[in-house]
Amino acid sequence: MYNDSGYSRVGAAPRIFGLTLLVLVLAFGGALWFDFLGLIDVTAAMAPALRVVGLEPREDPVLPDEPMLIEAERIAKREEALAILAEELDGREQAVMARESEIEALSQQLGERERALEDRENSVNQALRRVENQRAALVKLSTYLTNMPPADAVEIMVNYPDPLLLDVLLMTDELAEELGQLSLVPFWLSQMPPARAATIGEKLELLPEMTSAHERAGAN
Repeated sequence: MYNDSGYSRVGAAPRIFGLTLLVLVLAFGGALWFDFLGLIDVTAAMAPALRVVGLEPREDPVLPDEPMLIEAERIAKREEALAILAEELDGREQAVMARESEIEALSQQLGERERALEDRENSVNQALRRVENQRAALVKLSTYLTNMPPADAVEIMVNYPDPLLLDVLLMTDELAEELGQLSLVPFWLSQMPPARAATIGEKLELLPEMTSAHERAGAN
């Protein structure tokens, strides 16, 4: 029906209902748009209505439980620290093994040097014993010849090789000097054949003055 002015006559109730429906549609659309923009979250509250119109509500991401996440991070850090510690321990173990190898090598070298020193000491001791034995033998021989008649002593000594004869003469000089007596060496040389006496005299002059029989015996 139309009134005199040309407009239809509609009741107030339909208009109020239409305006209310329009407001609801605008509110619903605005809410969906703001939810799409991420400004608000209405998917949970409007899920039944969305399913009615054939739309699936947006699913909220499932956040992991915070205590579990902290524990997982703590375990990961502990495992990382243990890995670093294990690497350091491996490095230290290798360094210790290398040091042990060096010490073992040094120990072997010291052992070899010690054995070499022992061998040298044994050689020196043996040489000293030989010298002492030779000296004792020269002392005994010189004393024996000194107590003999000079002619008999010279007859024996002319048959000695030059090194032994020189040692006997030097020992005789040394013993005579220790006893404060005259040495028989000049007299023995005067009784020897001239050529032999000259040779022995020259060799005695070439030796250092008052060379001990001990040193000469060690040289021989």
